[in-house]
Amino acid sequence: MFEAQRLWKDHWGPFQDTFRYQYVLSRETESLEGFQHYRGRDWNLYAGPELPMVGLQDQGGRTIGAVIGIAVGPDVLLTGPVVTLPLDTESTDFWDAFETYIIDVAGRFAFMMEHAGETRFYTDPVGMIGAVHSKKDGHVAASPLMAIKRPLEPNPKFDFDVIANKGGKLALFHTADAHVRRLKPNHYLNLDTFEEHRFWPRDEVFAADGDKVLNIYDEISQRARFNIGQIANAFPCAMPVSGGQDSRLLMAFAGEHTSSIQQFYTHINNYATRRDDAIGRALCNAIDIPHDTHDKRQFRLLRWELKHSHEKYKLTLGAPSSLPKEYINGVVKGVPDGHVILRGHQTDLLRAVFVFQPKERWQDPDWQLERLIIVPRHEFNEEIAAKFRDEFMAWQRTLPENAMSKAADFMFLEVYYNSTVGATFAALWRHFYVSPFNSRRLIALSLSFDEAQRRKSEPVFDIIERERPELSLVPYDFELPASLSSIEDTRLCNEITRKRRRQTRRRLSRYAQQSVPQ
Repeated sequence: MFEAQRLWKDHWGPFQDTFRYQYVLSRETESLEGFQHYRGRDWNLYAGPELPMVGLQDQGGRTIGAVIGIAVGPDVLLTGPVVTLPLDTESTDFWDAFETYIIDVAGRFAFMMEHAGETRFYTDPVGMIGAVHSKKDGHVAASPLMAIKRPLEPNPKFDFDVIANKGGKLALFHTADAHVRRLKPNHYLNLDTFEEHRFWPRDEVFAADGDKVLNIYDEISQRARFNIGQIANAFPCAMPVSGGQDSRLLMAFAGEHTSSIQQFYTHINNYATRRDDAIGRALCNAIDIPHDTHDKRQFRLLRWELKHSHEKYKLTLGAPSSLPKEYINGVVKGVPDGHVILRGHQTDLLRAVFVFQPKERWQDPDWQLERLIIVPRHEFNEEIAAKFRDEFMAWQRTLPENAMSKAADFMFLEVYYNSTVGATFAALWRHFYVSPFNSRRLIALSLSFDEAQRRKSEPVFDIIERERPELSLVPYDFELPASLSSIEDTRLCNEITRKRRRQTRRRLSRYAQQSVPQ
């Protein structure tokens, strides 16, 4: 019995309902009622009842493993009882071919692959599916308490009071348990040895000449649109919209698939999200689609519901932490249970959100450790830095030379995201959260632009103007005056956005001229 099962209380309801998006890999046959079961050569893969699981075969019809989660391949969503991948088990370059194939897979997923007596485990680019492993215990799972069959041994490197009460975070691939580790993104786990091996980046060139910019914009938009369409046409989907840039990009990418998304919404938790709601409604009006407001004043949780949710979250997360606001105030109920939530994660690379320092400081670990919020930033000091500095540098040394040219971005992708969405998404049981932008191909394309361009959000503004210019007319949160009613003044909005739109059109015109053959 896994530790999460042992700690489960029957009055919370069926275990499999709350762990419906989690999974376990075990050499043994496990008792997990309601879970799907894939029996491999040496390993058993168990997936919660609502976590998609698909068997895989090569072009000759030979079994090669399984994929869990939502995975959009380069040509089609991987769905159905069995999918054929463009691989040949009789080829000597089987693993290389698979690692080339997975570059174009988008979503939130993991592959268990079997070939030539070896079993490997691969995940999406940031580990959004949730992936922890313990060599001591011999399991891989979505969360720590599903990877052990013993009481948790507290990780001595962290202050759990800081995590529980001050917002501190477990980071650098640690979990709350001393023996359970997060799988490093873009590494596969050899299930025979429990050793991690980096397989990506490969030979990508993270740069773009001016005459290639529009082509890159086109490829980003086409791939993102395809991914959204494949997901939205297969699952009931909802998309949160706000005053920021990421959700607006997703709306621009959605294009003809917009009508397949069942709900566009904004949660209102405070004044900032009330601004998000006003701008989100204006964005939806601009493209003539409905917008739903989920105001915390309209929702109510009974005291026992909230208590149970707090207790369950400690088990699903496997660490002391506070529930997300939407689970506390009930606005999460505004989206129907079981929906897939389309999120904009990784689109933030187009604005270099974690490049706070110049390139000459990218190999300096301390400012990056501070950004991981292991402790609140005002409590970060030399003692904390010294405790984690060597681990950070050990991770950074795994980056190939081409990735070192984007070292700050890769810290954000592989270290920060892994400890945030990589931990929390699997722990949330009401909806399945996924980014249609979460593919290695789209990440590489986004990193083609230099930091100066991205810090000014130029790729974001350019893509939205090209794909859905009516969205450019709506002010962003940073442009909108304090008065929320100003969003309803068309003349004022045109005036507020005029300079940005004019600069964007001029920039696009310049790129178009550079793209013309001489």
